[in-house]
Amino acid sequence: MAEPPQIHIHERVEHDLGVIRRRLRHMSELVLKALDDAIAAIASHDRRLAYSVVLLDNRIDMLERHIDRLCQEFLVRHMPVAAQLRFIIATVKVNAELERIGDYAEAIARRAVTLSAIKEQPERERMFEMARLSFQMLRQAVRAFLDGDHELATGVLGLDKQVDVMNSEIFHSLAHPAGASPDLTVPFVLLGVLNRVERVADRACNVAEEAIFAARGEVLRHVQRHDIRVLFLDEANDVRSQMAEAIARQLAPVNFIFSSAGTAPAAALDPGTLRFMALKGTDIARQRPKALADVGRIEDFNVVVTLSQQAEEACPEVPYGAMELNWDIADPSKVTTTPVEIEAAYEATYRELHTKVDELIDSLLGAHAELEEER
Repeated sequence: MAEPPQIHIHERVEHDLGVIRRRLRHMSELVLKALDDAIAAIASHDRRLAYSVVLLDNRIDMLERHIDRLCQEFLVRHMPVAAQLRFIIATVKVNAELERIGDYAEAIARRAVTLSAIKEQPERERMFEMARLSFQMLRQAVRAFLDGDHELATGVLGLDKQVDVMNSEIFHSLAHPAGASPDLTVPFVLLGVLNRVERVADRACNVAEEAIFAARGEVLRHVQRHDIRVLFLDEANDVRSQMAEAIARQLAPVNFIFSSAGTAPAAALDPGTLRFMALKGTDIARQRPKALADVGRIEDFNVVVTLSQQAEEACPEVPYGAMELNWDIADPSKVTTTPVEIEAAYEATYRELHTKVDELIDSLLGAHAELEEER
């Protein structure tokens, strides 16, 4: 007696899904081999190995197109729903992510050719350590996707900040060497390698997000993985920066952390600021002027806003990847004329800060969405 036709249909679906999984696994293996070989070519000054990575990119591109075609055929043939549909949609995105990572491997390999004749390569060991962590993230993300393991995928997202910290430190060292050298060739080439390694980690997080989507239906795209930390800096931290911090806390959504500090903090808050902010419905009486050391290191912040020319000049160097702004806001506590004019000065500063803080928050939210789209 013949088996019911639905059994054959089920077997065909599982067969086609299995083919897609195997091809994607092979794709990930090729990409990871390309990454490992590209870094090994730098470590061993091996031009031949570097050229093999460049040639391997053609195979990766061909496989990317093949997997994309398989996914399209699956959609047409089986019209999947629920988990199967999520898996195919996510596979298309993961396939594209892997192809782009293959491009990064090729770019690293081309720089390995340049570096093969150069013995002195600053920060290479730390860069290799960062590469190992980034590539580990990718391996873990792909395994999470293929195995449907959302917990493993979540672990990948937790490693991203470690890579960001390493990237910032290495970039600063390469971009600002201790001894000035007229030849910037080597730092420039190494910065190119560093950028691609950091991007591998970013795209590994994208793969992990697709793994979570495929396994649980949760959409994590455009969700910030880390809080955005903003510092308002002036001289005394008794008027403008305190006002800016209070305004920002009222306006911002979640995932923002605001701090304020002074380059030479006062002993207490300005009484006029306390009174004015109370009239605005904001009690800052428990605040106190703080030095930068009281709120953290400059490296801890994504955005540093200096509120005067003096604060800008005294501000420590803002790290790579962070944004530095100078607003040069008037200090209303310096106005000592009539009470009406003093009140107007505080109001003008408050309004200017309110407008600029609101624009800053909108810009940061928009920049985050654009960054995730580019990734």
